[in-house]
Amino acid sequence: MMLRAFPFILFFLLLAGGAASEEVTRKRLALRELVEMANAGDPKSLYDLASLHDRGYDSIPIDSSRSTALYRLSAAKGYARAENYLGFRYFKGEFVEQNIDSALFWIAKAAEDGDITAANNLGYLFTESDVVPRDYQKGVCWLKKAADAGLPQAESQLADLYRQGLGVAPDTAFAVTLYNRAIDKGLHDAELKLISMMGKKWEKLSADSAVALGRYYYSRHAPVAGVILFKNAAKNNNPVALALLGDAYSKGKGIDYDHTQSIKFYFQAAELGNPSAQFVIAELLDIFPDALPDSVPPAAYWYERAAASGITDAESATRALIQNIDSGN
Repeated sequence: MMLRAFPFILFFLLLAGGAASEEVTRKRLALRELVEMANAGDPKSLYDLASLHDRGYDSIPIDSSRSTALYRLSAAKGYARAENYLGFRYFKGEFVEQNIDSALFWIAKAAEDGDITAANNLGYLFTESDVVPRDYQKGVCWLKKAADAGLPQAESQLADLYRQGLGVAPDTAFAVTLYNRAIDKGLHDAELKLISMMGKKWEKLSADSAVALGRYYYSRHAPVAGVILFKNAAKNNNPVALALLGDAYSKGKGIDYDHTQSIKFYFQAAELGNPSAQFVIAELLDIFPDALPDSVPPAAYWYERAAASGITDAESATRALIQNIDSGN
């Protein structure tokens, strides 16, 4: 039986090998075409070939001198990505002698040619770099271009300037808006800056306002901010905030995972009447009847209380808690 199966296995391996060989052939044809287009002076191909020399690929060896020469050729033909990267090399002194004037020339040219990363880089150099004279107004101008194009790093940096009133009139409300835009794109650094800026002010919010704002951040890309707001509201024994802290600890979302803390907050919220927390406690006791002290009512009691508020399954419990679709608790 093994002998009869062998030819089929061999045939399968030959087919797999053939497919792999075809893929190698296809990639080498594409590489040959890229080299031909670069030799013909196509600026994007020059840039792409330079990138291959940076890391090495197939028959293309790692060659930093060759890659720099190709970036120069591409940049000289007005290819913005090459202009920006060549400027970066001059700024860092990477494979070329460091030259800040050359760096600014090429990065500015790339920014003028519409490269939003270059615009962001230029804004950073004018506002943050220790080797370029500070010019906040120029920095704001370039960061606005990149932020208007939706680059989160630029939105966050521009928010810093509005927050501090550097190059623009101070506008903390607009700074928050910019941080939020960057946060929505997943930039964690913007979340940390927002917390630094607003943390003390959040402590003055009412419990309901803190929960509402916390939900906003928790359900997006800023769970750490959400948890901070929940903790503020939980100081006043707000049942929703307590339940949300239970959720955060149970998932390790915005805070380190801690099962004991999760159950503690869920139970406090359940006692105070939050139906989502009541359902969670009911499920816990249904599976582990001895998870809480004997004095705690059994699972059926908590299921009944949750059901009275329309919470009859895990999905509705989560939806009510996170999306605020419940009767107020």
